Amino acid sequence: MGLVVGAGLLVRRSFEDQAASPLTGASFGMGSAPGVSSPPSPSAAASGHKANSVRFTFDGGLGEPVGDASGRLGLHTRKAEGGQLSVVPHDGGLAVRFPPRCEHYGAESCARAILQSGPAGFLNPGRGSFTYGATVQVHPNETSKGANVVQKGFSVGDSQFKLQVDGDAGQPSCVIVGTHSDTIYVALASRSVADGRWHRIACSRGNSLLTVVVDGVEAGRASIPSSLSIANEDPLCIGGKGTSANNDQFVGAIDDVFVTRIA
Repeated sequence: MGLVVGAGLLVRRSFEDQAASPLTGASFGMGSAPGVSSPPSPSAAASGHKANSVRFTFDGGLGEPVGDASGRLGLHTRKAEGGQLSVVPHDGGLAVRFPPRCEHYGAESCARAILQSGPAGFLNPGRGSFTYGATVQVHPNETSKGANVVQKGFSVGDSQFKLQVDGDAGQPSCVIVGTHSDTIYVALASRSVADGRWHRIACSRGNSLLTVVVDGVEAGRASIPSSLSIANEDPLCIGGKGTSANNDQFVGAIDDVFVTRIA
């Protein structure tokens, strides 16, 4: 059981994010709130903090590996049960479309496919400020119980940061878990992004605050301990946490994924 903490939310919930091998089954008009600044844009993040950043535009397609803008980290396709990735046009470039929604969520027969790096310890923010996010397109009929956009680490026996668009309502949320803790901090957006349009979502941790920003406007926040530290040797995963049946498969399209350590 994990303790989930968010804005106006304090409940106990069981989670399936186990610190097991993520390769299981693989076949290989408002402004921001006062005092809170919006996270830097992906382009600014990539250009201003190259040593501690990655950004994936997918404009080069899905060749192995899919490289980030700095050339430091590569992604490989992992799939199971016939799951496939494809590219679709977006904003003059390309984005990645993930397998369609499965009728029986979490079933072994569901098609699954993600993009996954090797160990990416250099992205660990520790106790420092950082921002991460992506641009997503989700149609109203593509929402599901679990839909991970980008994730590093696990919530049980590990540490984690994650962006997800979970639930039928299609509300994005930012999630972080510190080392040696089972407390899960969630900043849940007050609006849905499951309308078939493209939306940029950014998560930002600054000292004792976790915020979620949708299309440049803060949409939710959660208080977190300033001592919370995130550090693991896990890979960066896009579109799901692995390829097991309960992989929280994202359904829809993803573009411009970025992670930036500010300090």
